Amino acid sequence: MTTFLDTLGVTDDDPARTDRPGDDVGVRLVPTEEHANVNGGVHGGVLATLLDSVMGQAARNHLPEDKSAVTVSLTVTFLNPAAVGEELVASAEVRKEGGSLVMMEADVVRAEDERPVAHGVATFSVVDAR
Repeated sequence: MTTFLDTLGVTDDDPARTDRPGDDVGVRLVPTEEHANVNGGVHGGVLATLLDSVMGQAARNHLPEDKSAVTVSLTVTFLNPAAVGEELVASAEVRKEGGSLVMMEADVVRAEDERPVAHGVATFSVVDAR
């Protein structure tokens, strides 16, 4: 089965590649023209997807196998533009885990120099796994 992240070209990456903000989960993407906005840079929706995906994966990794997590809220702060062809890495970590909610934080940076591109914070609801 091809997933949404597969269609975007997102792959797993070592979260230790970047110091920001955590080391629970990492993903990478080399954006193509298909990821561009009208100004030629990487579309903000792609960056938000990277943040949401890496945080969701990290949240699920902290839960028992019979539980999963879904996004309740996501706040994205765009810090610097990203260009097509620049390798981007995202890393996330759990900030607080409660009974029914998990608080997350993540960053997207340029792999070349760790220049911050976007920062996200999110709350995930713990649900029964399907």
